[in-house]
Amino acid sequence: MPRRAARRPTLVRLGFCRHALCRFTSVARLSVSYMLPRLLRGVVCVAGAVVFCLSAVADDWPSLRGPRFDGSAAVGDAALSSGPLQLKVVWKKPLGSGYSGVVKVGDVLVTAMADVDADKEYLIALTAATGKTLWKTETGRVMKGENGSFDGPVATPAVDSQRAYHLSPFGDFFACSLTDGSVVWSHNFVEDFAAEPNFYGFGASPIVHEGVVIVAVSAKDAAYMGFDPVSGKVLWKAGQDGAAFQAAVPVEVGGRSAVVAAGNTMLYAIEAKTGTVIWSQPHGGSQGMPAWSVVPVPLPGGGVFVSDGRESTTALNLTSAAATPRWAGREIRNSYCVPVMSGGLLCSYSSRFLVAVDPVTGKRVFRSRKPGNGFLATLADRLVVATLDGSLHIGDVSADGFSEVVSTQVFDSSAGSPDGLMWALPGVAGRSIYLRSLGAIARIDVQSGQASTLAESESVTGPKLAALLQQVESSDDRQAVVDRFMDGLRTPLVEGDVVQFLLQGDYDDVAVASELVGIRQERSMRRVAGTDLFYYGLRVPGNTRAAYAFYADYQPMLDPRNKRKVVSSTLVGEMEPNFLGPGKPLPFSWFDKGRPAMRLPPGTDSSAGTTRGKVEEFVLDSQHMKEKIPISVYLPPGYEQSDERYPVVFVHEGRVAMDSGNQLLIVDSLIAAGKIRPAIAVFIQRKFYPMMGANGYPQMFGGELLPKVAGDYRISFERKDRASLSGGFGATLALMGTLPASDQIGRIGCHSPFAFEMLHPAIKQLSSIPNDRCDVLIQWGTYEFRNPSENWDMTDQAKAIAAMLKQGGHRVTTEQTPVGSDWVCWRTQSARMWEFLVGQ
Repeated sequence: MPRRAARRPTLVRLGFCRHALCRFTSVARLSVSYMLPRLLRGVVCVAGAVVFCLSAVADDWPSLRGPRFDGSAAVGDAALSSGPLQLKVVWKKPLGSGYSGVVKVGDVLVTAMADVDADKEYLIALTAATGKTLWKTETGRVMKGENGSFDGPVATPAVDSQRAYHLSPFGDFFACSLTDGSVVWSHNFVEDFAAEPNFYGFGASPIVHEGVVIVAVSAKDAAYMGFDPVSGKVLWKAGQDGAAFQAAVPVEVGGRSAVVAAGNTMLYAIEAKTGTVIWSQPHGGSQGMPAWSVVPVPLPGGGVFVSDGRESTTALNLTSAAATPRWAGREIRNSYCVPVMSGGLLCSYSSRFLVAVDPVTGKRVFRSRKPGNGFLATLADRLVVATLDGSLHIGDVSADGFSEVVSTQVFDSSAGSPDGLMWALPGVAGRSIYLRSLGAIARIDVQSGQASTLAESESVTGPKLAALLQQVESSDDRQAVVDRFMDGLRTPLVEGDVVQFLLQGDYDDVAVASELVGIRQERSMRRVAGTDLFYYGLRVPGNTRAAYAFYADYQPMLDPRNKRKVVSSTLVGEMEPNFLGPGKPLPFSWFDKGRPAMRLPPGTDSSAGTTRGKVEEFVLDSQHMKEKIPISVYLPPGYEQSDERYPVVFVHEGRVAMDSGNQLLIVDSLIAAGKIRPAIAVFIQRKFYPMMGANGYPQMFGGELLPKVAGDYRISFERKDRASLSGGFGATLALMGTLPASDQIGRIGCHSPFAFEMLHPAIKQLSSIPNDRCDVLIQWGTYEFRNPSENWDMTDQAKAIAAMLKQGGHRVTTEQTPVGSDWVCWRTQSARMWEFLVGQ
């Protein structure tokens, strides 16, 4: 039975393997709601399916996807459909953190937010005219941000003329009076329906259709449920599937008023009033894995677009019997954005790039780095872009690309605080756009008039490049000036604290990516007008080492003027951490700025060279992991002529440590130079992908590999002479494999351990195993892998891991090193690390 007062259930968010795919398989902590059938004035019939829509200018935005359920507004506003526009920020107010979008009915705006200091979340109503708070209703405690997320609620409320409906992250589902915010009725999905929460809690957004409140529940006997909006009574249950951040869209199927709704693996056509499943079928997921945020998007011709995978998406034609394939492709993928139709094209993002595809064929029409990664809506068929960085853009879409008409900076995300970041889709009602960031909410009015746009961000330049730009400006042969300057130049160009990346070529779009600016992002390079030279500079204080890659016309490439190159052990594709599984490794160029306190034997910064010691190979047929694992064993010079026992270091993720980290050559050189004792090094050629797990790895390491190495080679019996080493995800693997065997292993070395919060419970538990305590060295770089827009920084993770180990009684030393991340940087600290593990 529905309750009159909200509960605040306790929900523990652990779940390492079962829920771990959510955030990292392109799921943003956002959701989309569709609702308010009273606004429906027209119906369009095509191919047996009907998508509900409005034909007039709408003054309300009753769902995150608007009154037409497709992200569009002001469809009939001819005055805004062409010509210049002006944007005016009418009001802007502080607001607690959250991902919930803003919905509007009449003069009432509704969204959800977190008061982190008070540990409370609220459903809040404001006036559209001034932003004044009308009421605020507590909905439970704060869902803390972790694993690459921020604090606060996920779901977007739904509104009708009487009530607002909202699902809290802890499963409390409320109906609140629009008048004063009082709770009319509530359910708790966990207690009432045995629902399964997603890794980030509950995040589905409700819709109101045909007098029924419809929401994804993820109960054991229902993927979706329909509730009476007045009493909260359960009217129907439909489907059997898990659910997370999905939302339904109203359609008509075979003459029946229905919704198309997705679970984690299934797509349903459900009769709205009765809950009868008209048809159901698998939607494909992501190569067989659950898809957590499928939001059907109406397409012309009676179809829907389904973002059913991280690497691919699908368009379907709706019929009375099934959804049949229209096209499938990779042009829209790996994005948090819900697409919209603009200029006759389906617009969305592919990774961080704005793309448009033909809705009939799925073929890409254009791709653009500008105006930046974000979320979309339309106003009078013009594309509205709200970027993650807090800017608002309106432009025209055509086969020629995106042409910006007007833009403004609404929220400030440049000061290091996340408050200016926007992780909610824009709401558009009449001629007003409503945006909310992680720290504020704003109303921006749109009107005809002279356009203004944001200035392009400045690039830092050093004296030589600044002089070049002046020479080019005054020259009649600009290209010749550039060619003379670039002749024989080794790049990047470092002048004092300024590092300048330069690339020549016949390209339309060039960007540079590096840990210096963050992961899953790039910096657009500026073209020197009238030439083929692109440049971007940034200030980098102190000495360091860092890697970088160019993206020329969206394709990664090395710096042709820099012979120093390396293959990343951690990044693939478009600067994506490879925690999901094998991907195409990214090649990088790298450079030194000064001498970054390198602790590296001479001649070992290149993989060229031979070792004095001997390397043996064997394959471990692991019964625990059910796979064959190649093993390389380095034996120091003199091993075969000696009877003594040697220290041993087990190098996890050994192949990349050898290939990119030069660890085989480095340990051999350190021994030859007398910097460390002669030692055996065992390289375990097994990559760790956190989302795929490593079931059986600790048992393999402690129960199979260690005994075999001890039996086949003369390794020391002493714990203090046995160690483990790795970096990045491999460092996390080293901890997970070694801590259970700490009665046999005495030392652990970790370069930049990559371990999101989902791995913390396992590491914390392992660090408390009542075995012997270990000596641990944890290092991280000044320019560690991070993404401020997604609220993760591996420096924080390294510090958290160190704290857990200390709490477990292990003897932990921590060091910040003046470099970036990955093996090309970690190897600069190899002498220090091997001296710690083996000693002299």
